[in-house]
Amino acid sequence: MKKRLLGIVKLLLVAGLMWFVLSRVQFEDRLVWLGGENGAKEIRSEAVEIVGQWQHDPVSYRLATDPTAQVREAERGTTDTDGNSLDIRPGFLTYWRNLDPLLFGLGALCFCFTVLIAGARWWWLLRVNGTDVTLGETLRFTWIGVFFNTVVPGATGGDLIKALYIMKRCPGHRMQVTVSVVVDRVLGLGSLAVLGAIAVLFALDRYTQVALSIWGVIVGVGLLGVVALSRRLREMVRLKWLLHRLPPKLRHLLQLVDRAIFFYRDHTWVITASLLAGVLNHLVAVGCVLMIGLAIGIPIPAYEYLVLVPVINIVTAIPLAPNGWGIGEMIYGYLFSTYCAVHMPPDTANPAAAMATMGVALSILYRLMLSGFSLIGGLFVLFEKDRVTRDDIDREVALEEREEREERADDAR
Repeated sequence: MKKRLLGIVKLLLVAGLMWFVLSRVQFEDRLVWLGGENGAKEIRSEAVEIVGQWQHDPVSYRLATDPTAQVREAERGTTDTDGNSLDIRPGFLTYWRNLDPLLFGLGALCFCFTVLIAGARWWWLLRVNGTDVTLGETLRFTWIGVFFNTVVPGATGGDLIKALYIMKRCPGHRMQVTVSVVVDRVLGLGSLAVLGAIAVLFALDRYTQVALSIWGVIVGVGLLGVVALSRRLREMVRLKWLLHRLPPKLRHLLQLVDRAIFFYRDHTWVITASLLAGVLNHLVAVGCVLMIGLAIGIPIPAYEYLVLVPVINIVTAIPLAPNGWGIGEMIYGYLFSTYCAVHMPPDTANPAAAMATMGVALSILYRLMLSGFSLIGGLFVLFEKDRVTRDDIDREVALEEREEREERADDAR
């Protein structure tokens, strides 16, 4: 019952966030006349329907109130008798209608490569841990995990599902598989932070706050890693004592990370190579978003994606909503309007609002593509011989809860 309520709360959160974001997005195309000081004031506007490419100048359009009306043309910067200049502001759906299918296809291909790289990295971690799972099996289970993360709503995450598939494939390796999943997730987030931290160095004047946040996280995690790997420092800070003072669920998670460190402490070259593979993977993921952005005509340079996409992906990795729906749209809209409005043409009416609309359109299109290609994992589930069942999931959850209870009982004694 508790899990069902949690799932309902998450869906309500997604619905609320999507309503909040979309209520601030411009859906209709508009002709906007600008005047006042420096041409920054909107004098009047008219709802239209852009015909063809919105980037063209002049732009073809017809009146929204009369779809059968004759197609007209308007050129940006045209002035009326009062000296007001014309700007053309496309609506949300117009960006999608003008989508370049080739660039969008390249973005989708990049997404497929990210899944393959992630699966290969996880296979490497599993092999070091003594399992005999093959690369093909690991890739198949990775796609299944992606499917459950992006398509199937609920509290059951893709990490748990793919771990259960490996456990059924390699019985007797529960701890090794659990640890490999934890390490894989930590390395994924770590490599994402590293990519963002490097990219932000090339635009410190504009991304000062973002840079401080990312580098603060990296330095903090690095210091914790040094303490965790050093027996002497662990004893000095009384790490075990500190862990036992934490809430049970958080303590259980950190103890898994602690065990993972000792599983892999003699394989630092594997960790280093996996971290580098993660950076490569996230570069390809940024390329995916970049291609989709180019496909709908967002006029910002590639380095903006290198800084902003890692930050957005770190935030949406927090499992507050299924596949980051709602949260991702809100962050894309905010960051694009805050940092990328400077790339809009100088005569654009309200460049921040225009860029926010582009950011939300990009985010929704990206997540729809993600959900569509994740159905590949659904096909693997359908044809999987030894399929994970609800009973398997319940048993694993019950086992984790029992371990937590035993830890609490040990503390009480």
